[in-house]
Amino acid sequence: MSEKKSIFNLTFFITSLLCLVPIAVGFILWDKLPESIPQQYGYNDEATWSLPKLWGIITLPIFMFIINLVMHLIITFSKKEYNQKVVNVTYWIIPILACPVGIFMLLKPIGIKIETFQFVAIILGILFMIIGNYLPKTEPNHIIGVRAPWTMNNPEVWRKVHRVSGFVLVLLGLFILITCFTPIGKVAFIAATVFAVIFMLVYSIIMAVKYNKTEK
Repeated sequence: MSEKKSIFNLTFFITSLLCLVPIAVGFILWDKLPESIPQQYGYNDEATWSLPKLWGIITLPIFMFIINLVMHLIITFSKKEYNQKVVNVTYWIIPILACPVGIFMLLKPIGIKIETFQFVAIILGILFMIIGNYLPKTEPNHIIGVRAPWTMNNPEVWRKVHRVSGFVLVLLGLFILITCFTPIGKVAFIAATVFAVIFMLVYSIIMAVKYNKTEK
């Protein structure tokens, strides 16, 4: 008899609650918030579009909650077997982003003194460091990592690639955190991220070619 699966567990309830916390913050700040709340900021930190106050408070948190729900449904009822460490990281990525971002989007209109880019860079820098710490512990999977055919089909190549890739992501996160408050922050963020992605991809190809030569 197959085990009955359900998404209604403690992890789902906590992650969902974190996604919805900004709604409570929004109602606490209701009297201080403007009648129109920006939902997106451009390169120069100027609002590009807004929503009426009520919708501005609830839209992003509900959207993130739905993403969290869908992610739990996909992983829980998938026929594929996922490494538990990978699943744990995946479950917490959305709330780690959703809660602080949702609160920031409410504090920004009432005068918080931090640029949108700087805030996003801090969140992503921390996220890269968390993922980088977990990557070396993962096995081939369809959720996270350098998911190329030459890594997915070879556990040894996967292990070597993600041991280095994890280190690269930790360094990338540190670099972003250090440079995000400098004049070159935006350029450094883009350049470093592109370099890290290309490096991990090229390194995976080199490892795969090297492993194939060794087998022959």
